[in-house]
Amino acid sequence: MFDINFFKKSYSLKKKITAKDLSFSDLKNIESELEYLRNKEPTIFNIETTNYCNMKCVMCPRTIYMERKNIWINDELFENMLDSIKTHQVHELDDFWKWLKDEADFDRNEVSENGFYFNVVSRCLILHGYGEPFLDKYLIKRLKACKERNIPTYFSCTPATMTVEKAEAAMEAGLSVLKFSLDAMDDDEIKKIRGKRADYNDSINKIFQIIDIKKKRGFKTLLVPCMIALDNKDQDLNKHNKFIEFWKGKDVFAYIKSQDNRWHFENTDELTNKSHYAKQYCEYPWTSSTIMAEGNVVPCTQISNNEIILGNVNKNTLKEIWNSKEYQDLRKMHVTGKFPKGHKCAERCDQVKLFEYLKKNKN
Repeated sequence: MFDINFFKKSYSLKKKITAKDLSFSDLKNIESELEYLRNKEPTIFNIETTNYCNMKCVMCPRTIYMERKNIWINDELFENMLDSIKTHQVHELDDFWKWLKDEADFDRNEVSENGFYFNVVSRCLILHGYGEPFLDKYLIKRLKACKERNIPTYFSCTPATMTVEKAEAAMEAGLSVLKFSLDAMDDDEIKKIRGKRADYNDSINKIFQIIDIKKKRGFKTLLVPCMIALDNKDQDLNKHNKFIEFWKGKDVFAYIKSQDNRWHFENTDELTNKSHYAKQYCEYPWTSSTIMAEGNVVPCTQISNNEIILGNVNKNTLKEIWNSKEYQDLRKMHVTGKFPKGHKCAERCDQVKLFEYLKKNKN
């Protein structure tokens, strides 16, 4: 989940920046206002319960770059993190979604990438990172712990790592949203994208069984088949349309997701389908934190190999880390553009930074 109140409070400032009404000459005021608007109580965007994965997905940095050891997050640490979470109340979400409609003319029920982001990501604790959630041997226990605290949960999986029995157990344990990463419409293509373990027909059959189980048992879990848009050439756009048509009327929320982490597997000059992150500047340093399986606190889900560590919740509280010099320095870098050489945010990330907007704006 992310800080929906910051999103609302900073909207007028964001509009001025993206409309080119502010520039580098306004740096100090922008930095001060963002700090004033920022909640001093941290929001947890996601917790990586495990980084273990047996897939070889072409779009994932883990496949090539990750050097971290396979690990499951410590039970005590996980529950401590849950105890620090303040969920959005129903009235807060209703107000936020109404505000989205009134201010941005956006309906959160729209079946799209943005619809998923504002309807699901805004309210759910994400329980995936750079591992497969269904390979977490403590997954059901963790979901129950979240349910006991009324924390809505969501994670994405590749159906190859999932059994129908595990999915049923997850829904029974209270999982709010289960997303299936498919990315293809036939077996040859899914193997090219997800590796030899992937099997298209098996994946579809599993999902259909899960849809039936949900209906028969009355589970409330939102089921989300998803295709990542690796390109937007004509044949790919046709495939995207077929994917959406295929899932119509099947009691699911199917959508096409823009590809992030594109920097690591394609030449930027050749990209025709830019990440959705390019549509606005990065706000993660002000809205939420990611907790890795080792307890490291990093700014967002683009961090796969602990390239930026802002603290560790085994040593300090998340609130101490969120308000630390390390976090403040990162926020300042995003505004000024003064990143050290080789910094992940500056050189290996799809998302536009705030300073890049200011650099283009009038002086």
